[in-house]
Amino acid sequence: MKRIKIMQQYMNAGDIGGLKTEYLALSKREELTEKYEFIPMILNDYHRKVNFKDIRFYYREIRKEKPDIIHIRGAGVESLNAVIAARLARSGKILVTVHGMFSDLVYYHPLKRWICKHIVEKLIFMLSDGISCVCNAATAREYFDRYRKKMLPYVYNRMPHFSSCGNKEKIELRERLGLPVYGKIGIYVGRVTKEKGLSFLIDALKKLDMQWPEDLYILIIGDGDYRKEMELECSKLKHCAHVIFLGKQSEIENYLHAGDFFIQPSLHENLSIAILEACAAKLPCLVTDVGGNAEIIENEKTGIIIPSGSSDSIANGLNRLSDDAVRKKLKDNIVAYDFSLFSDKNVDSQLDDVYMNLLNTDNKERKFEITKVGRI
Repeated sequence: MKRIKIMQQYMNAGDIGGLKTEYLALSKREELTEKYEFIPMILNDYHRKVNFKDIRFYYREIRKEKPDIIHIRGAGVESLNAVIAARLARSGKILVTVHGMFSDLVYYHPLKRWICKHIVEKLIFMLSDGISCVCNAATAREYFDRYRKKMLPYVYNRMPHFSSCGNKEKIELRERLGLPVYGKIGIYVGRVTKEKGLSFLIDALKKLDMQWPEDLYILIIGDGDYRKEMELECSKLKHCAHVIFLGKQSEIENYLHAGDFFIQPSLHENLSIAILEACAAKLPCLVTDVGGNAEIIENEKTGIIIPSGSSDSIANGLNRLSDDAVRKKLKDNIVAYDFSLFSDKNVDSQLDDVYMNLLNTDNKERKFEITKVGRI
């Protein structure tokens, strides 16, 4: 049987990144590759603006391959170039997967945010044949009501497969990584930007500074435009030595296994791969109630969900997760928890449903269940 040709577009930013990781995962899934032929459409030297060179590259690739579906990931101006090319090429249905939108950025320049929301994103969604998000919360957003006829079921990000790690292995990891062997280590992994709510984390640490939880350490893994300012603010803390900046690291699994709990104070999310990684490492999570976070974490069972933009809530959460009994209860729950919604099998099934729905319908109203909040 002839396989359905799916062109997968992503920009090569010089590192792996979530989008490239997802494509590589797809190409290894036999359950999907028996039915679909995945063809990469990689632009190495892309431009963060409408660019005719980029459009021409995509146009030629699409015309050469003649795919059944052009799968475009993201809703930034880089993706608009691919959408325009796909529309001009007139070959295959155009699927846009929304992993995040620049119009959600709190600290973005207001004019740029307006352009993204009212021009770039609007054009992307208008020119597409189908739109899919990465969680239920994003799909249910009022923003997408005008595109409801194009909306397809959401497809979750995958939870990685991590090996188990006992206490002995954890101590050995801490010694090898140069971490406090007997500390209570909370870990943040991600871009070091204000969008991730890290200024509120700093304010929370300032609140804790006079009564610092015993043996509490905070690891910041990642880099970004807020790192220098964040390091400067943390250097003023009485307990500054307990906040450790490690920059980008390649051994994320090892650092997570070396930790005791995970912190994610983001101001907005879709479905956080970092939280999925933390859950795969069996870490209790302190996360904000944004995007699909509540679809991964069950409050007071596998973690603590707090309001976004609240330093008091972060400080309270850090105090609670510094308690050995609280962490043990949450970790025991995580070990026994069913995370199969984010398994390869379920994500493969969701993606197959999206592809077949797109190919078998001609812009008719799609019928599928959307719930407004929480884990489904």
